[in-house]
Amino acid sequence: MKMGPTEEKKNGIFFTFLTGFIRIRGVVTWLAISFFGFLLGISSLDITSYMISLFFFVVSTFFILAFTFAINNYYDIDTDKENPRRAHLNAMASGKISKQTGMVLNIIFIVIPLVLSLFFTVEVFVFCAFLIFWMWAYSAPPLRLKGRAGLDILWHFIAFFALVLWGSYLAGSVSVINILVAVSLGIFGCFAQIDNHIQDYPFDKASGSKTFAVRIGIHKASVALKLSFIIYILFLIPLIVLFSFYSYLTILIVCGGIVASLLLIKIKKSTLAPSLYYVINFFGGSVYVSCLIYHISSII
Repeated sequence: MKMGPTEEKKNGIFFTFLTGFIRIRGVVTWLAISFFGFLLGISSLDITSYMISLFFFVVSTFFILAFTFAINNYYDIDTDKENPRRAHLNAMASGKISKQTGMVLNIIFIVIPLVLSLFFTVEVFVFCAFLIFWMWAYSAPPLRLKGRAGLDILWHFIAFFALVLWGSYLAGSVSVINILVAVSLGIFGCFAQIDNHIQDYPFDKASGSKTFAVRIGIHKASVALKLSFIIYILFLIPLIVLFSFYSYLTILIVCGGIVASLLLIKIKKSTLAPSLYYVINFFGGSVYVSCLIYHISSII
């Protein structure tokens, strides 16, 4: 059945909202990272006992992350208009969503998780408020940490670290495994941001943006990318020793991740960043899966 003009317009607006305002792909990816923390925080396989906390986690985290990307779009309207890599990601820069509408939506994104957190403990409210503040501080003046070379990298570490612990805390448990995974994913956040700076280097340098890569130069930024990757791998070692050696299954999963990442590097013959991402996604991912299996096995 063919849609009418009104339905097509509504669908177009909704699609624009998802892709060009809150950047749904980023929201879902970061939500998945936080949800992994939630899974590592459960102490029982009785799903019914987590229905309320899981509902609150999904709703509040979604809006916190929607705010994260939307407020970034709001304060990047002018620069995104000139950057071909960013223009399609910012509906306000393209004029599809007005700046006034964007501000109203951002306020709604803040209010919903804060109000919901009031029905839990004071600690949950404070943690929620911290996450919102930290997401705001990245994009909004006067702090605007994304414009402060080095601090923007640190921001990503703390953001990823906090999101994992947020999920774990809401599930009810924060232990060594949660903290180690949070640190590991925090380092991954640093790696991803440095790579993002390298990708944007030509435009950022031409436009005068003082990013980490522009400040230290493209060569040193590439060295920093490699260094962050090495640190990431080093911080996987405690997870492997403590949890991945738990059983033949977990060991097999990690070995499979290593083989898969090396095969993809060889087959794709990729440049530096994609090759490192293969290792992170498959080897790192296999370590996280083995940790989850360990955790679930320990509570059965």
